[in-house]
Amino acid sequence: MKIHTLRIPTPFYIGPVNVFLIAEDPITLVDTGPNTDEAFRSLRDQVEALGFRLEQIRRIIISHTHEDHAGLAARIKQISDAAVYVHPWEAHRMTGERDYLVGRKILRQVGVPPKIIEEFEARWKHYRTLLEPVPDVQVLDEGDEVPFAAESLRALHTPGHTPGHICLWRDGERALIAADTVLKRTSPNPIISPDPRNSNRRFPSLSMYLNTLARLRDLSPTLIYTGHGEEVKDLHAYYNGMLRHTRSRQSRLLDLCPPNAATAWEMSLKLFPDVGDEHRFLAVSETSAHFDFATDEGKLTREESDGVEYYRLS
Repeated sequence: MKIHTLRIPTPFYIGPVNVFLIAEDPITLVDTGPNTDEAFRSLRDQVEALGFRLEQIRRIIISHTHEDHAGLAARIKQISDAAVYVHPWEAHRMTGERDYLVGRKILRQVGVPPKIIEEFEARWKHYRTLLEPVPDVQVLDEGDEVPFAAESLRALHTPGHTPGHICLWRDGERALIAADTVLKRTSPNPIISPDPRNSNRRFPSLSMYLNTLARLRDLSPTLIYTGHGEEVKDLHAYYNGMLRHTRSRQSRLLDLCPPNAATAWEMSLKLFPDVGDEHRFLAVSETSAHFDFATDEGKLTREESDGVEYYRLS
């Protein structure tokens, strides 16, 4: 089985996204790039340089439904009639469903002001133009086999960066297509999301992410294909480094906590004072995730008033 890494341009600060062409019957594309003409041309040209055509793609597997990873799925499906697979927790996002009311409630819960919520929502709606909906998708869940002519990959549900993120495991070679679960040059952001099991609560993204990393570490992969940037070879070292980073960031956050209660939004302004408006959503996502994690560990106490959560040192 030959796995080709294709680097596709995106309009996002993180730069190109890695997508993967698996050149074995049935020819499979893992992630696609965003729905832009530039990304489409880049994908088409790189596929053709390998001796294939987009029309030959029979299967598209989406690691998670962020626009830079899933945006071109519909366009490729129209060309090739490929089946599109995604984790069941994110299937609704591929088909175009988006409940902004739930998003507003979660952002209000962490203290984001109404005007800022409106700005976030406007940006989300713009980003959604970079993902053309796919009306019919198939689901891929934990343990599902992805068969090829000579061997299979296995789907792993790897929640953290998003609730329904999946990786693909190649057991014989101990290789992992990790997408945004493992990134060499930056830490995956634990995006604030409603919990798919109960939309009235927030998904515990950071604790889930660390559990995911520990589980992947125990598989002892020797090659990890990442969603952005270079491959990673040593997941044990990566896990230990991410754990140190998490503890350091949490320690910094706790040091900044005032004697009186504060919201995640207020603390995100202190923890990330230089972040521009475009990245402020990521800042409050990470701060909220750290607050949830610290609360679970008993370091913070959560209180609620008029639908807004406040945290104080325990």
